Amino acid sequence: MKKAFTLVELLVVVGMIAVLMGAMTVSVKNAQNRGRTSKATQEAKEITNAILAYEQYAVGHTLEKYANGSWSDCTEGSMKMILGGEKGASGEAIPVLYNAAIVGGSLRDPWGRPYQFMIQKSASLSSGDGTGMGSVNFKTSPALPNFFRLTDKERSE
Repeated sequence: MKKAFTLVELLVVVGMIAVLMGAMTVSVKNAQNRGRTSKATQEAKEITNAILAYEQYAVGHTLEKYANGSWSDCTEGSMKMILGGEKGASGEAIPVLYNAAIVGGSLRDPWGRPYQFMIQKSASLSSGDGTGMGSVNFKTSPALPNFFRLTDKERSE
């Protein structure tokens, strides 16, 4: 009658546990990356919606002064129109349209890099009112972080 485990049996069990832990570590890391990407996508949509809500908030609020057609970091200064730091034409404070944690003076993605946005003018061909004059619309584009552009050090964090 055998009452103890042999060394070989213990090593086999320890090896199986190590293989299972390795597989679990990879799946947890993949889940973290999917979660970060999902969070970044949602935050970019919220920033875009807040920028568009700013323009619809009241007459006189336009994206004209922000429509430079180039990428800008989402900082406190460049995003004051949605963070509640801007005054309207009649001096009233514009409400907070996007409530976010500001880290190091900017809105940061889950990898710690600042979000970027671009606001462009896009003229439509016809206004539909019979005048033949086009109206000016604005197009907002957020920059989503691309996990594959990160360095190995950033990717491991």
